[in-house]
Amino acid sequence: MPFCRECGSKLFYDRNSKEYVCRSCGLTYTFQDLVVESEKMFENKLKKDEKKKAREEYLDWWLSKKK
Repeated sequence: MPFCRECGSKLFYDRNSKEYVCRSCGLTYTFQDLVVESEKMFENKLKKDEKKKAREEYLDWWLSKKK
């Protein structure tokens, strides 16, 4: 079940409007909105993982020079 980007509450699917609606704040999302947002989150996670890996490699290199 997807979660709201604004408040983090669970979304439910409204069959009449064919949209996902937040139970807490009432914000509505289409299926396409949720797909685009999940792709953005995935890309951001990949970028963070790449940065973390680069920092770890640099730290390993720097510590190896200190010996």
